Amino acid sequence: IMSRIAGVLGNTADQQFYGTEAEKVKKQFNVLLLNAKTGIYKDGIDTDHSSLHANMFPMAFGMVPEKNRQAVSDFIKSRKMACSVYGSHFLLEAIYNANDAAYGLELLGSTRERSWYNMLRVGSTVSLEAWDNKYKPNQDWNHAWGAAPAHLIPRKFFGIEPLAPGFSKIRIKPQPATVLEASIKVPTISGDINASFMNRPGESFSLEVVIPANTIAEIWMPYMGKKSKLVLDGKEQKSVKRGAFVLINMGSGKHSVIVKNADR
Repeated sequence: IMSRIAGVLGNTADQQFYGTEAEKVKKQFNVLLLNAKTGIYKDGIDTDHSSLHANMFPMAFGMVPEKNRQAVSDFIKSRKMACSVYGSHFLLEAIYNANDAAYGLELLGSTRERSWYNMLRVGSTVSLEAWDNKYKPNQDWNHAWGAAPAHLIPRKFFGIEPLAPGFSKIRIKPQPATVLEASIKVPTISGDINASFMNRPGESFSLEVVIPANTIAEIWMPYMGKKSKLVLDGKEQKSVKRGAFVLINMGSGKHSVIVKNADR
């Protein structure tokens, strides 16, 4: 982050210095804590035990090597919601960074004891300090740190995040899983970002967006297979595949983007 700030300020020396230091920390973290046998992270140098927290934080902060991402993602999933309401911010961040939209949706909509649904079930109308009174009998019933979905739904489910200061460049990367339709409005300094989608899993995904003035956008659409077709504002476009997504760039204004599976 310090490197990025220095870059925005035009301080190239600090940008290079902090960038180099960050890479050193990342490399040493993985050398010391990534278990070569299991492919997941240990809790510490002198133990072979692996916890949810030891794995969700590296995934949330982009530290996991590509070859280990599946193993770390699978382990995170196996531990379910074994963290506090505060930890859930980073857990869901890790899950969506691993592009596991289905599991992210499962946790957001869960009705188990460790869920946002349970906060309603126990009688609160705002987010709690803990999942339930049994975990903290003297808990606060008005706690912002329990409100993870408030930023995870726009940032990760809808995938609307700034890529440059002041939202001058943005990314829209929906991960809908089985949700068939949704819409959202995200305010920025340049104006509102409006987005809505219609999802037919395996068949098509259509996205309507309004990009504010003086803003450019990366749109990441779900990949529909080798014969998928990308249509932007009524015209078929060449698609650029990026993992499980199709990438397209666009400028300000109202746009319609559709990805179709030609075999369906």
